[in-house]
Amino acid sequence: MVELDEIDHKLIELLKKDGRVAIAELARHVGLSRVGASDRLNRLKEKGVIRGFIALIDNLSVGWVCSAFFDIEVTPKHIDYVAQKLSEHPEIIVVYLMTGGTKLHAHALLKDNTHLAEFLRKDIYTIKGVKNVETSIMLKRYKSELNLL
Repeated sequence: MVELDEIDHKLIELLKKDGRVAIAELARHVGLSRVGASDRLNRLKEKGVIRGFIALIDNLSVGWVCSAFFDIEVTPKHIDYVAQKLSEHPEIIVVYLMTGGTKLHAHALLKDNTHLAEFLRKDIYTIKGVKNVETSIMLKRYKSELNLL
């Protein structure tokens, strides 16, 4: 675990709001020089606190309107295999091992319900070790955060 001080927390909060914020602006907000802010940022990257910077794409605006969640019951000896196979699909954006039996939870973004049905039939049901799949479709998003701090 990495110890973070108040300045580290402020830098992280600023970057969560805008990952493209200029070093000079970061420095101004946390009371450091540009070099000092840059050094802090590099240290957070080197220690793995900041893993990278990404663009957040609105899946609805690009035609991927079906957000599906899968609770997948798996034979115990195939957990890692099924998780790996799921992770290989670009439609799958999250795969977690869950408590309560041998279950994986996955979240996928798909074009529509037809795409969902085809994806289930061709890409999930056919994975060795999958015993059962419960599917839920998101109707409305109230909150979605990618960061924990």
